Amino acid sequence: MAARPPFPPETPPADVPEPEVRRSPWPRLPVLWLIPLVAGLVSAWLVWTTWAEQGPVVSVRFRTAEGVEPGKTPVRFREVDVGTVKRVRISDDLKSVIVTLQLVAGAERLLAPDTRFWVVRPRIGIGGVSGLGTLISGPYIAVDPGSGGGPVYAFTGLEEPPLIRSDVPGTRFELEATRLSGVDRGSPVSFRGIEVGQVLGYELAEDGRRVRIFVFVRAPYDRLVRTTTRFWNASGAEIDAGPEGFGIRLESVQTLLVGGIAFDSFGSAQAEPAAGGARFVLYESEQAARESTVAERLRARVNFAGSVRGLRPGSPVELQGIRVGRVAEVRLHVRPESAQVLVTAVLEIDPGRFGLSGPAGAEAADPLARLVARGLHARLATGNLLTAEALVELVFVPDAVPAEVAREDGEPVIPTLPTQLEALTGSLAALLERLSALPLERLVADMSDAARGVGELARSPDLAATLAAARSAAEDLAETVRTLRRDLAPVAPALSDVARRAADAAERAGRAFAALEQLVGPGSRTREDVVELVRELRAAARSIRLFAEYLERNPQALIRGRSP
Repeated sequence: MAARPPFPPETPPADVPEPEVRRSPWPRLPVLWLIPLVAGLVSAWLVWTTWAEQGPVVSVRFRTAEGVEPGKTPVRFREVDVGTVKRVRISDDLKSVIVTLQLVAGAERLLAPDTRFWVVRPRIGIGGVSGLGTLISGPYIAVDPGSGGGPVYAFTGLEEPPLIRSDVPGTRFELEATRLSGVDRGSPVSFRGIEVGQVLGYELAEDGRRVRIFVFVRAPYDRLVRTTTRFWNASGAEIDAGPEGFGIRLESVQTLLVGGIAFDSFGSAQAEPAAGGARFVLYESEQAARESTVAERLRARVNFAGSVRGLRPGSPVELQGIRVGRVAEVRLHVRPESAQVLVTAVLEIDPGRFGLSGPAGAEAADPLARLVARGLHARLATGNLLTAEALVELVFVPDAVPAEVAREDGEPVIPTLPTQLEALTGSLAALLERLSALPLERLVADMSDAARGVGELARSPDLAATLAAARSAAEDLAETVRTLRRDLAPVAPALSDVARRAADAAERAGRAFAALEQLVGPGSRTREDVVELVRELRAAARSIRLFAEYLERNPQALIRGRSP
């Protein structure tokens, strides 16, 4: 097949101008290149957004990293995610783990010097069970922001969750004690049985002799802590088996299990509230705390020559059954001049309870001198028979000889009296001395002779004959009684009739005597008449006697009559 000839070229018209070619200054790209360009722009925007939303990077040092995983473990504040764990590595000294945290933007406000981090996981402690929600969601790192002054980017994490968050209002105080005595971290702090705070922790003091305990009291109860407040250990049950008897004091069941601390001002509510961080003494018991409120104490000594078993520091000092002080110290005291061993009890007496406070106590330099001069003595007494606890009893001896107060090391010495047991022992000793002074050997010999004589008398034939005669007489008397009974039996009815008639006659005689008593008894009219008659007869007899005497002297009076 033959090829077609090409078309002949077209001849442009004569009036059409020639085309002019112009080039664009911008290069023309294919549409395909727009896709990577848009992707690049989006990536750049994402990178910028991510960088803008990122917050600070913080490193926290923990002892272990149990349950912490990079990229998974969140960082939370008030249950809101504020970051995540970025990296976990071991420290250079191999003693801890450094966890790097990537926080969100704006988290700088959380990073104060006193900010605290800790790992939240299931825990069982004295305060109860916490962190149960992490059994499902896993552990996380919690943050408690500080009070400001940051930001800081390196911290040491807490191994235990803080008991009090920084946003809880309240005041911290410091207590000093000789020993911990059952108080632990998280133990409650109570005021009159109401839980108002917790024990934050404790540490040993620099000198190693004291324990410093840090407590937190929530608001508004922190205003109850004043400069005169007393704290005491309320751990467990306080059992007192002292001279007053057995006593059990229990603050609450929680303090019985985990210990606790209580405080009170004991009526001094006018004092100023204590400032934060104030230091107080932690007393062993409430009784010790109450006794510490006494501003002034009179110290005196008592020397006992005998045994003071049962007397110990803290034993009460009583006056007529009322506690007026306590025993501060008990120690041995040797007098070199006489080689006498004494037991010295140092007493601390409350002048207010003793009636020595105020103007009365200020009259003399030593208030006890006036009382000793009036017969004040001390003696050891038994306060509790079951526990054998002893106490010092102050008594006044009415007939005591006035004496001056002796002094030892500048402290007055109260004279002593023997105890009741010692007095009884002395009486028995005196009785034994009197018995030993008696001629016991001669008395025993005389008694032996008397017993020997009685024995010889019992063995003599005369005594046997006398006893036989007495037995025969007793038999004859018994036979006589039997004979009388037999002979008097027939006349017994007649005797009864006679007795009845005798009783009637006695009754009639009694009535007659009663009538005669009424007739001539005291106050009867007949008796008064008889008395008057006798008086008139006596007067008449006196007149006749006088008349007869006159006639005997003047016989002519019968003829002439009585001359004037």
